[in-house]
Amino acid sequence: MKTLTILAALALACLRPLPAPAATPTPDPKAAEELRARDGLPNFFARLVAGGPVRIAYLGGSITAAQGWRPKTLAWFKAQYPAAEVIEINAAISGTGSDYGACRVAGDVLAKNPDLVFMEHRVNGGGGYEARSVEGIVRQIWSRSPRTDICLVYTLSQGMLRDLQAGRQTSFGAVMETVANAYGIPSIDLGVEIARRELAGELIFKTNAPVAGKLVFSADGVHPGDAGHEVYRDIIARSMVALKPVAGVGPHRLPAPLAPRCWEEAALLPVTNAVLSAGWTVVDPARDAVYRDDFGRTHAMLRGAVKCDRAGETITVKWHGTTLGFADIPQGNEIIVEITLDQSATPVVIKRPQTELNRRYARFFYLPEQAPGEHTAVLRVKNLPAGLSFYAGQVLVVGHVGAK
Repeated sequence: MKTLTILAALALACLRPLPAPAATPTPDPKAAEELRARDGLPNFFARLVAGGPVRIAYLGGSITAAQGWRPKTLAWFKAQYPAAEVIEINAAISGTGSDYGACRVAGDVLAKNPDLVFMEHRVNGGGGYEARSVEGIVRQIWSRSPRTDICLVYTLSQGMLRDLQAGRQTSFGAVMETVANAYGIPSIDLGVEIARRELAGELIFKTNAPVAGKLVFSADGVHPGDAGHEVYRDIIARSMVALKPVAGVGPHRLPAPLAPRCWEEAALLPVTNAVLSAGWTVVDPARDAVYRDDFGRTHAMLRGAVKCDRAGETITVKWHGTTLGFADIPQGNEIIVEITLDQSATPVVIKRPQTELNRRYARFFYLPEQAPGEHTAVLRVKNLPAGLSFYAGQVLVVGHVGAK
C-alpha cells in the first residue's frame, strides 16, 4: 500500500502544467523549449494501451548509462501502464554520441525490436558529423522499423546553462531540432527546467557538498546526482502525459534526406574480421589489465580486441562508403598510428595519447571522409614505446563491408 501511495503521488507531481506549445507549425531550431510534440509518439502509446510487450530503447552516453533517468522513467511507464509488459533496451555507452550511435544502432537497438527509441546525444555531440549522424540514426530506424517511434531527449552540461537561460538552443541542439522538424520527431529539453531553477537560485548546478534549501544537481557539472535524475524523470513524465493525445498511428514515412551523405548506412565491424598482420593477438577480456581498467565502457565500445606490442603491425579494411573509424585504448603519450587510404603517398598520421590521468578509457577516431565508393584503409602502428601495447577494437564503418 505504501508503494502505491508513493507512485500515485509521483504521478500527480508529474502533471503540473507545461508551457504553452509553440504557436508556429515549425518551431525555431535555435530556440529552447521544454517540449515540442510535433507528430508525437502514437504507435508507442497505442502499444502501451493495448497491453502486452512494449520495448523502450535508451540510446545515449554516460548520463543515460547511469542508474538515473533511464530506470526511473522505465519504472514510471510500468506504474502508469500496468497491463503492458514494459521492457528496457539499455543501449547507453559512456563517452559516445550520435556518431558512434549511428554505427551501432542496428545491432544495439533495432535487432531488439523497439517500440520507442529515446536518443540522448546533446552532451557528447556527434564527432564532427552531427547532422549526418543524427539523421542517419533516424533513417536507419524508420527504414528498418517504420512503426517505431523516436523521441529526442536533451540533457545538459554546465557550459550550456547561459544559452538555455537566454532561451537559446545549443549549437548541436539546433542541429537535432532541425532534424526533428524535418521528420516530425518530438523533443524534450531537460535543460530548460534545470537552467530556470539555477537562475532562480533554487538549484546549485555543481558542488560536492549538500546546500541547505537547494537542490544540488551534480558534482562534476555534467552527471546528475539522484536528485537531478529525479527532476529529469519528472520532466519526461509530464511530457509523456502531454504527448499521449497526439494521433497518427501507422508507419512513419521517410522524406528526402537533409544531408546527401547522412549516415543512413553504417555498422560496426569486429576487428577480427579485418585483415590483420601476423603480430596481433586476441585480448583476453577476463585477464588483460589494460582492457579491464575501465571494463564496462571498454567492453561495450571495443567488444573484444586485438593488441600488438611492436610497431609495424597493420590492419587492412576494405569498404564501400565514405568514412571509417577505429576504436582503441589510448595509453601514454607516444603511441602513433598512420593510415594509408587507397594507396595514397601521404598517410594520415594520428597520435593516440592517454587523456585521463586515472583511467585508460576506450576511445575511437575517424579517418577523413572520402567520396562515396570502394576504398581500402591500411592502419599501421608507427610508434609504440617499449612496455606498451596498441589495442584495436571495433571498426566503425559508414557504408558497408563486402557485397550487399
